[in-house]
Amino acid sequence: MHQNFIRAAAAAAVAATFSSAAVAGGFQLTEQSALGLGRAYAGMGVDGTDVSGLYYNPATMTLHTGTQAQFGFVGVGLNLDYNSKKGDSIHDENGRKHAEAVPNLFISHQINDVTWIGFGFTVPFGLSTEYGEDWEQSGEGTEAKIEVYDFNPSFAWKLSDKVSLGAGISYQYVKADLGFNWDKHPQLQQLKPGMAYTKVSGDAWGWNVGLMWTPVESVRIGASYRSAVGHTVNGTLNTDSEIKVPVEGGTFALPTSMDAQVSMDAPAWAMLSAAWDVNDWLSLYGTMRWADWSSFKALTIETEHKDFSSPKNWKDTYLYSVGYDARINSFWTLRGGIAYETSTIDDKYTRTGTIPDADRWWFAIGSSFHWTKDFQTDVGFAHLHGVHERSLYNSKHEEIGKFRKLDAYIIGIQGQYRF
Repeated sequence: MHQNFIRAAAAAAVAATFSSAAVAGGFQLTEQSALGLGRAYAGMGVDGTDVSGLYYNPATMTLHTGTQAQFGFVGVGLNLDYNSKKGDSIHDENGRKHAEAVPNLFISHQINDVTWIGFGFTVPFGLSTEYGEDWEQSGEGTEAKIEVYDFNPSFAWKLSDKVSLGAGISYQYVKADLGFNWDKHPQLQQLKPGMAYTKVSGDAWGWNVGLMWTPVESVRIGASYRSAVGHTVNGTLNTDSEIKVPVEGGTFALPTSMDAQVSMDAPAWAMLSAAWDVNDWLSLYGTMRWADWSSFKALTIETEHKDFSSPKNWKDTYLYSVGYDARINSFWTLRGGIAYETSTIDDKYTRTGTIPDADRWWFAIGSSFHWTKDFQTDVGFAHLHGVHERSLYNSKHEEIGKFRKLDAYIIGIQGQYRF
């Protein structure tokens, strides 16, 4: 019996960690460009205004002549303001943690008139949340941090003046940390009070492809696809004290450190984008992105004698965005955009504080400053506002509280240089 407790405890911790990873469906890090942030990522890739198209659509490298590099950061801060139905401030919480800086780096190089190569470093999935150890859902998680680093070499081929193709491979490294209140976990409530912490990491490979079509000189349309990436992560679960569980004839002391392993897929996604250069000073953009979160049915840990599964049954998500660039003069470009993104949560009773997902609106603004013909800096800001269903429920499907705010504040800055 004690072996089942060990396996369940390890599985619970790691599954909860990757529940936080999976919140990337709700906070999927689209933020691979500070410039694109300023128009809510409308027209990404086919806009041709920075080299981040390597990530969104590798075919769009053909828009950049010579050699070009960019480096930047996007800072993400959350405001997860939770109000308990118990009606006292003791049980109110906010899952915000310190803001996280998400880096990105891109380089593209034109080999000849028809061939380009490039490299991108991004963080496509990530989250950082933190609650008090005694909050109402501390059994599901009190703190979570997930980081997925993606290294993506790619190439592009200009098939004709109207059609370009691109492809790349991705090496991803993931690491995650989680803390949760041991005795308040739904499957471990027999145990005495205590905290558990887990650290896991792993790596995997994926791929991406893209197509860009230019029907007329002022219009560009792009379609791209990124594969699912299957991650198997390994690590340890540690407790802050010895925990004894009941067994036949007495008790058994769980080890304060144990191995843990879990497998899951980061979802595939596809994007369709368009750009229209209306005239010398105005360009309009649009994007639609689909992510295959419905393939994420459950989190499962496999052991020699027992499997542990946590059902999720999420739904696919969609992002719709429109935006503009206004080239005020040769030095200053102003941009803005608005987007709507749907939630992964299909069953409201499965929402947790470490998965604070909801439908959301994006409101964005940004600028570019062209210091020379070869060097520019770009800045962007966006406010993401969660809407519609935002409540939490207990195992009896009773509402225990609601997030008054599920918001994110994002600011980015980057530099571009053309060699």
